[in-house]
Amino acid sequence: MKKSTSDDFMAKNEKAWDEVTPIHNSYRKGQEEFFRNGGSILDTIERQHLPDVAGMNLAHLCCNCGQDTISLANLGAKCVGFDQSAAAIEEARYLAEKSGVHADFAKANVLDIPDNYSGKFDIVYISRGVLVWIPDINALMKSVSKLLHKGGRLFLYDQHPLMHIFDQYADNPKEAKFDYFNEEPYEYSGLDYIGGSTYEASPNYQYMVRLSDILNGLRENGMVLSSFHEFRHTIEKSMSEQFKIMGVQQEADSSVNAVSEKAGIPGMMLLKAVKQD
Repeated sequence: MKKSTSDDFMAKNEKAWDEVTPIHNSYRKGQEEFFRNGGSILDTIERQHLPDVAGMNLAHLCCNCGQDTISLANLGAKCVGFDQSAAAIEEARYLAEKSGVHADFAKANVLDIPDNYSGKFDIVYISRGVLVWIPDINALMKSVSKLLHKGGRLFLYDQHPLMHIFDQYADNPKEAKFDYFNEEPYEYSGLDYIGGSTYEASPNYQYMVRLSDILNGLRENGMVLSSFHEFRHTIEKSMSEQFKIMGVQQEADSSVNAVSEKAGIPGMMLLKAVKQD
């Protein structure tokens, strides 16, 4: 039997995201008016650490349905969102049009960005739940470097790599379960993290994230780390704040929010880097 490659897993993930997109959008009522009125769903930490993006050319990698991208556009950035899910990109374009907010969107594998975007951006933005979908972090950093001009900056806000070795839903969530050094993806089913619904879902595949891969990816692709922060709160808490801002009722189990805070485990990280050449 032919062994699946990272391209195979990314194609399967594309299908899984295409399936869940209309389910997620069914919960997001009134978002056109929210964004039309200048709304932004960036959480408190992002607002504290994000530079002034007004007038900046900004690339958002793995933009999903464009809510964060449109939020950044409402802060004055000239945004292009990239995602491999055709359904997500279609919804993002629809949302931008109905909201009256100018933001461009491109369907693209973020590990293979088209050449016409090379060196066009002041900022590359990556946020919330992106890295687990990436089979090759170095290739992602290569794309980041490709998009940035000299002096351009990466803004990355995502789960802390340490979080991925724990199963927050286990009887003992503070006990390490997953191999930090595993390079093969783990298989899961279902992606409805908003409503917690079950549906006929195709499998999705997620990877371990290692801090060394991120840091070495920066170095090997001409970028220098300028700041690094670690936080107790989890991605669930960040997303719950987003849903609340936008008026979305989250039904999925969010009881894991306080696990890292009580256990003293870093739940999220935020790093910035600058392209040197």
